[in-house]
Amino acid sequence: MSPSFARNTLLGFASGAAVALAGFVGNAVVARLLGPEKLGVFAYAVWCVTVAATVAAMGIDLVQQRFIPNLRAEGRNDEAEGLIGTTTRFSMMSTVVVGVVLFGYLYWPGRSAMEGGSEGSRDVILAVALTWFVCWKLSDLYLFYLRGEQRFGELARLSAVSALMKVATMALGAWLFGIPGALAGYIAGTVLPASRMFRLLRKKPSVDAALKREVIRFALGSWVAGVIGTLVFGRTQIVFLEHYTGLGAVGMFAAAVTVAEMAVQLPPLLLSALLPRFSEQHGLGAHESMLRLYRTTTALIAMVIVPLCLGLAAIAPVLIPVLFGAEFADAIPVASVLLIAAAVSSLGVTTLYLLYSAGKTGLLVVSNGVGLAGTVALGFLLIPRFGLMGAAWSRGTVQVLVVLIETWYVTRRLNFAPPYRVLGVITLASVAQGVAAYVISVEVGGAVSLALSIPAAILVYVVALRALSVTSMIDPGLTKRLIEHLPERSRPLIRKILKLPVPPASSAAN
Repeated sequence: MSPSFARNTLLGFASGAAVALAGFVGNAVVARLLGPEKLGVFAYAVWCVTVAATVAAMGIDLVQQRFIPNLRAEGRNDEAEGLIGTTTRFSMMSTVVVGVVLFGYLYWPGRSAMEGGSEGSRDVILAVALTWFVCWKLSDLYLFYLRGEQRFGELARLSAVSALMKVATMALGAWLFGIPGALAGYIAGTVLPASRMFRLLRKKPSVDAALKREVIRFALGSWVAGVIGTLVFGRTQIVFLEHYTGLGAVGMFAAAVTVAEMAVQLPPLLLSALLPRFSEQHGLGAHESMLRLYRTTTALIAMVIVPLCLGLAAIAPVLIPVLFGAEFADAIPVASVLLIAAAVSSLGVTTLYLLYSAGKTGLLVVSNGVGLAGTVALGFLLIPRFGLMGAAWSRGTVQVLVVLIETWYVTRRLNFAPPYRVLGVITLASVAQGVAAYVISVEVGGAVSLALSIPAAILVYVVALRALSVTSMIDPGLTKRLIEHLPERSRPLIRKILKLPVPPASSAAN
């Protein structure tokens, strides 16, 4: 693992984590201030804008992350500059077109949901949602440009400031103005990078015919896969819930998904530098390096995500009332189901980035197409009968199915086998810490149980990892190299916890 990739990964995680944490804290505060019914309206508006933003992306976000580092690695800097100028202008046009469609949907088909907050605020909610949509798209243009250029330092700084602006505005806005004020927080979180996007217009648009064909083919496949993926991995179930059970159920589901996404958002954050890195290596034809990176990152992500998901599922009966209030108790079993499914589906992020870097967007269209068909079918079959739990089982089943299809493809067709043995051992350790957390939370009860169950779960997990020698199964050399970057005082303790040998005095001095 190169120092630059490790540094970019850390900075990319820091930038994304700041935004994700702000969103989580903001949503928790909004839920307490609005209650289930109005939270349902808020969640419905957020889902509509999210889908519209994905449609308007036209695959350009992934084009920036795949082609810019690829072209730079090949020394084709002028073509990279021309591609940036072209995609910027095209993205702005698509934002205008999709914005008009979004307005039409919210004003007519989505009218009943928007009036759930109160009929007088419908037009205000609509105006704020459209403003957020435009700011979001302009912000994404610049942020994904930074990722493509692998300028993760600037990305981290922008994201940190934007996160603070977002959470503060969401909390204050929801308190003073209700749903429109909460939505205004999303505008505050995008306005800073959006204001910097216009400097990309200085780059002259220019793409030669051969590159244009390759970009269009990749963008089209990525766009279709992205739109379908948003419907599959997003909160599409709220459309069925709103129709069959009402906005109160939408609010409950939104609260449960918020907890699940706290874990699900980590893999893309931790691996924010992976797609540009895969693309760079693919451009250099470094297949073996890609294979080692794929297996290592999958295992490392599993060490973080699987115990987090199972641990959160175990303490959900205590965590959700603490975060959102007692009136959200019906969201507890929903969150547990979603978190267990997320422990599996979130591991597919490395596979997804591998497929994008190799240009295998056709497979992604197929896998996500199967998922979309399953989402619609299960939405009609399960949600009318089982309500919230039907939505949870629908979402969890479909997402795991999509990841299994993609994993099968990279294993059988691309010869990139995931580290199944390591994943199995990590799962055993994660189940052990989940059981410990559940027993403590049930026996003790209340918010105080969180202060006991979380440290206990972490201790059980670390002991299990040490007993099973998981780190040596992944890559002993990698672990040692990472430890050497830690503060010198903490190295002996970390080596002892991870069951690593102490280096000779001469080596340590070097």
